[in-house]
Amino acid sequence: MECFYQSMLAYIRQRPRLEKIIIFLTQYCPYVTFILYPCVLIYLWYIHSPYLIDAILRPCIAFVIVTVFRKIVNRPRPYDHMDIQPLRGHKHGESFPSRHTVSACIIAFVCFYAHFYVGVFACIIALIVSLTRILSGVHHISDVFAAIIIAILCFIIDFH
Repeated sequence: MECFYQSMLAYIRQRPRLEKIIIFLTQYCPYVTFILYPCVLIYLWYIHSPYLIDAILRPCIAFVIVTVFRKIVNRPRPYDHMDIQPLRGHKHGESFPSRHTVSACIIAFVCFYAHFYVGVFACIIALIVSLTRILSGVHHISDVFAAIIIAILCFIIDFH
């Protein structure tokens, strides 16, 4: 796996424009999700949607599950145990699962409560967030996949 990250990061660094794009997306795509989410909640409240409580609770549950799980597992990040330098500085440890990914994915899923196209847009942003976590070297691929699975489970499980 170390060879994969070394090759990928070397490829990205040899292309300054690509590196700038990935760094930009890594930094700013999460903001799109976190601006979109309260807008969706306000819209659901405004239309008196029966999904409003679910749209609040499901992301909260996913976030708490991942936060607690990360503290318990405390998996090192790729740059903590591999000979790689991430594209952006990041804290050490608590890599598994990716909190950015789970948040972006579960928020994307609840965006479908508001409108199909809003959900599709949010899913595209969640995909970008997920990929950039790997491409920037701050998460393992399994961190991102686990986060997506947790988001899916938190969305489909009936908590009532």
